[in-house]
Amino acid sequence: MIDGIPDDSPEPAGEVPEDFVSLVRDALAHLYDLAHLQRHPLTRLIGPNGAASDNAKSLRNLLLDTLERLNPGDGVSRNDKEWRAYGILMRRYVDGFGIDEVGDELHISLRQLQREHRKGLLAAASVLWDRQRSIRAEPATLPQLEEGDLHLEVERLGLILARLDLCALVTSVLATAQALAEGRGVRLEVEPAGGPVWAWADYTLAKQALLAALSGLIGERPAALSILATDAPGDACLELRAEMPCPEAQEYRERLAAVTELMQAQGGQAEPLALPGLLSGLRLRFRRERGTRLLLVDDNERVLQLFERYLTAEGFLVSSAGGAEEALAAIAEERPEAIVLDVMMRNVDGWQFLQRLRANPELQDVPVVVCSVLNEPDLALALGAQGYLKKPVSHSQMLTALRQVLAPRPYGNVAAEQVPPSASDESSPVGPRPAAP
Repeated sequence: MIDGIPDDSPEPAGEVPEDFVSLVRDALAHLYDLAHLQRHPLTRLIGPNGAASDNAKSLRNLLLDTLERLNPGDGVSRNDKEWRAYGILMRRYVDGFGIDEVGDELHISLRQLQREHRKGLLAAASVLWDRQRSIRAEPATLPQLEEGDLHLEVERLGLILARLDLCALVTSVLATAQALAEGRGVRLEVEPAGGPVWAWADYTLAKQALLAALSGLIGERPAALSILATDAPGDACLELRAEMPCPEAQEYRERLAAVTELMQAQGGQAEPLALPGLLSGLRLRFRRERGTRLLLVDDNERVLQLFERYLTAEGFLVSSAGGAEEALAAIAEERPEAIVLDVMMRNVDGWQFLQRLRANPELQDVPVVVCSVLNEPDLALALGAQGYLKKPVSHSQMLTALRQVLAPRPYGNVAAEQVPPSASDESSPVGPRPAAP
């Protein structure tokens, strides 16, 4: 039985061990269960810190990227045999379709579904098996790098840039830093920022940089150490202020070097706040968030996660809301530049939400792409939407629709599904990708 699909005579796995294929199948079946993925054996594929909670999302992204490597391309029709194995894995595990729904969509028998599912599963397992073998071989190919080298750790961990509230980051490390400060007789203070301070950063690297900076400063035993998140021209910053004589200790300089490397790895900087003869602290300078701000409105958590992955990889700044009321609150706070809207939601459906939006003079010009299982493009456009997509939606279809609504539109509204296939050129993403650090 494969995830509810009978599997009486599975095709041999070849050079990929069958127990590894089973691990891949299990991970895919729990793609949205981060607690399960956090302790999954396949976390070893994403680096040395495989048990860390942040790596549950990294494993999920690795699995999704692996599935995308099986994509035969936009030029292959969903009716072609070349698309089936990839399509079955995507529909079953990413989109959460039931077995009967997948079979009905592809118009194939359960037996054929079983064979194609197995074929796709083996292809995905083969990609990941190659990755595992390369990781095992890595120490032999990199003898010059010592175990524990920070650069190696960062490189193997990988970089996951996302929208990050620096105030929330401070809160996440406060208990740890407070325990160290109390032991050294240092008064730790967090100055209010008056609201979120958004940056474009890697949460894991940013957290470790902040902790290392705090630890280094607390180790010098200033009377007080304050933390302030600020918006600076072009950047978002964390300022750690503690007036004291300039430290000369080797340990402090090593910590500062580690902070600098962690910040530079994600495109940021670490700067001393210096006065003559004194060190008044450190400034951690992060890149400001970049890209087009989008709001996803859907009461299906899996859909939100899928669309968020599609769009953050393209440099969009994505927020999500599970219903109309939550969406209105998000719009008031963040002012998105475009909205992707589901229709079939309880209490206030997408049509009602769209009418409310268009009745508000301050929000009536925000572009909306309606995304629904219903086939109602004319109704969507009549109510003021700028685009329409029928679920299920691929990566390229979503990008095409957003390119339409965000580009200058001198000829009025056009439903996204009416764009010819050539419009989904992946070489020109809508949202600018974050620059490589």
